[in-house]
Amino acid sequence: MSQKNQKMKPRWSILLAGAVLLQTIVGAGYAAYEGKSFMGTASAAESSALPAATKDGVIFHAWNWSFDNIKANLPAIAAAGFKSIQTSPIQGNKEAATAGSNWWVLYQPTNFTIGNTQLGTREQFRQMNAEADKYGISIIVDVVANHTGNAGGGNLTYTPATNVDPTILNNQFFWHEKRGIENWDDRWQVTQWGIGLPDLNTSNQELQDKIIAFLNDAVALGADGFRFDAAKHIELPEDPAGSNFWTRVLGSLNNKANLYNYGEILQGGADNIAGYANHMNVTASKYGEEVRLAVGFGGNVNVGLAQPFVAGNVNPSKLVTWVESHDTYANDSSESTAMTDYQLKMGWALIAARAQTTSLFFDRPAGSGKFGSNLGATGKGLWKDGDIIAVNKFHNAMAAEGEYLRTQGNQTMLIERGTKGMVIVNLGGNMQINSVTNMANGTYTNKASGGGSFTVSNGRITGSLAAGKIAVLYNDPNTIATPTPPAQNLVNVTFTIQNATTVMGQNVYISGSIPELGSWDVNKAIGPGSSASYPTWTVTAQLPAGTVVQYKALKKDASGNFVWESGENRSYTVSASNPNATFAFRP
Repeated sequence: MSQKNQKMKPRWSILLAGAVLLQTIVGAGYAAYEGKSFMGTASAAESSALPAATKDGVIFHAWNWSFDNIKANLPAIAAAGFKSIQTSPIQGNKEAATAGSNWWVLYQPTNFTIGNTQLGTREQFRQMNAEADKYGISIIVDVVANHTGNAGGGNLTYTPATNVDPTILNNQFFWHEKRGIENWDDRWQVTQWGIGLPDLNTSNQELQDKIIAFLNDAVALGADGFRFDAAKHIELPEDPAGSNFWTRVLGSLNNKANLYNYGEILQGGADNIAGYANHMNVTASKYGEEVRLAVGFGGNVNVGLAQPFVAGNVNPSKLVTWVESHDTYANDSSESTAMTDYQLKMGWALIAARAQTTSLFFDRPAGSGKFGSNLGATGKGLWKDGDIIAVNKFHNAMAAEGEYLRTQGNQTMLIERGTKGMVIVNLGGNMQINSVTNMANGTYTNKASGGGSFTVSNGRITGSLAAGKIAVLYNDPNTIATPTPPAQNLVNVTFTIQNATTVMGQNVYISGSIPELGSWDVNKAIGPGSSASYPTWTVTAQLPAGTVVQYKALKKDASGNFVWESGENRSYTVSASNPNATFAFRP
């Protein structure tokens, strides 16, 4: 959460800057992306394909959408593979403002009652939930329990708004001291002083009773879980000013065994993210920063950054991950606002294809500018992109599978799930995929816009993926892989290239005289190689035994610029007893 023109929370992120490519602005209507469009109706089969458990699916953040707009779009959202929808805060708030730039007003509540000007009434909330049940969609409600709206800026920053519920406003025991956090490394201050708004005394059990009643009212009307805003500012039992808020409030929820609850724990300072994970699921904000960097936002592409979750050793099954959140997009710091649709989509593929975590897709406002639409309106619509839908459905189909991550250079990630499927994210140039795999032998058709097919044979996957494209590979009930017989007399040959120094952005490849080495086409060269022992590189290729091949090494960058090593072609006879070719790169 945040507040207009005020720094509500310090940002523990790298300041990202730089020019970005202009992307197609997508309006509120159904739009085509990458030549693929989504028409927006969910069949019974598509709805039933959503996971049974909220944690096993992906979340669509319908930021600022009204209850009626969510209800009207449920068929499309279900068909797009989203298991859950997260609303904006549903509590009454201090103003009736509806301009998009006033989004912050939803995070300045005045009561613990359902319904507000921007999103709709209590009855509209109930109707939305009832309709969502028909599609197997869970509704997660954003809850503001840490603070209320204020009476203004300056000296009134920590004074409650005059229209706060009188039973809260006039109870002196419901409030913390009227001052803001000064030391973000001090847990006492982080949980007992304000973040630019009047801070509620969440240790007070009478106040807790009001919060519990509100949450249970939402459950009675069909809510399936809650996102707790500013959760790290509500004390844990073990804190210096500890209380039973989390144990008592979460323990008092009706249908609690079936609810999906998570807390906004923005990492940095005295966050104690692991402590909160003992009570509920938690956000992984630092991981979001790493994913943005991984796709090249603010620096060079480096998919390896998206591998570790950077979440204080919290089990991944407890994490909610995102490429961006409403805070990183909308706050004055604009941490992620300049990201392109392409970067958002590639980042989504990196996180939503993975195992265990529950990923959240933030729907940006529609229209031009940062806040181009009014509160209550539907958003930009990138969620309808065919590649995003393909990744969502992959995530749902792989719910019970583990993961194995591989990279080909810094620009390509292979996310393998069990033995059943793989998503390949290529942030570089045209790529020849040649990697070990656990997938079953067969031909797999790419379900994403990159098209083409990939072959798995004898523990290796091969195929071509165009620059900047995604491959989504798995078999669903409607698509059976074409079996291919195991290749005969093939040898895994390792080429070891010594003294191959490179400049930033370059990688080393092997090209040669046979199709398995690209037939001298540099766009089909095998690689990039592994540089684990730089400047020595290794490239592995599966070659037919007994074949005499001509080959050479080359250096190539993401733009397709390449440099062959000098001298004559090298020669090697493929042999299972000698499956190695070691040489020094000739400058």
